[in-house]
Order: sequence, then C-alpha cells, then structure tokens
Amino acid sequence: MRRRTYTHTHRLRLERAAAHYLRDCYRRVTAARASEFASALGVTAPYLSRIAPDILGMPLRDFLRRKQLDYAVQLLKTTPLPSKEIALRCGFGTVSTFHRWFRSAFDTTPGAFREVMK
Repeated sequence: MRRRTYTHTHRLRLERAAAHYLRDCYRRVTAARASEFASALGVTAPYLSRIAPDILGMPLRDFLRRKQLDYAVQLLKTTPLPSKEIALRCGFGTVSTFHRWFRSAFDTTPGAFREVMK
C-alpha cells in the first residue's frame, strides 16, 4: 500500500484543531487525551496516532504535551499563579506530574524557571 503524503495545509489544520481542543480542555480544567481529541475530529485514536507523526513530525501525545507545556510557560511568565493552579489549568492533573514533565522538557522546575524570567 502506498504511503500518503501530507502537506503543510494538513499540518496547519491539525495544529488549529489541537489548539481549539486544548483551549476547550483548559476552559473545562480537564486533561488532554489523544482519544478524546481523535473523537472530536471524527476519527479513531489509532488512526490519528498513526498519521500524526507524518503530519506533525512527532507522536500526537508528544505534540499535545508540548502545547500544554507552552501554555504553562506562558502562565509562568505572565501570571503570579502558583504551580498547582498552573498544573490544573494546563490539564496536568497533579503538581507532581506537571513538575516531572516540565523538568523533562526544560531541565528545570517551574519555580526556578519563573525566577529566571523575572
């Protein structure tokens, strides 16, 4: 079977859909889930997980996590909210999960990151 080629337009559409989905998660203060995102797009989770790396250049789960961390960085830079509130607003569920993912991505804690940004 021939592998499908995805265009820049496919990437933009998927990124916009992800941004919309994540904004909805932030508004509801719920965790982002690849299966829920796939359902919102009207496709199955296995299908979306299979095509996402070709479109986004990374697995869907990593892409969604990266977007959550980008939002967390924005909140750390622009608000005095405590880590617990940021973790919940960004859909991480717990502060420890937020700290683990943040440290993994940026090699520092959210608190230390905020201090450097002052």
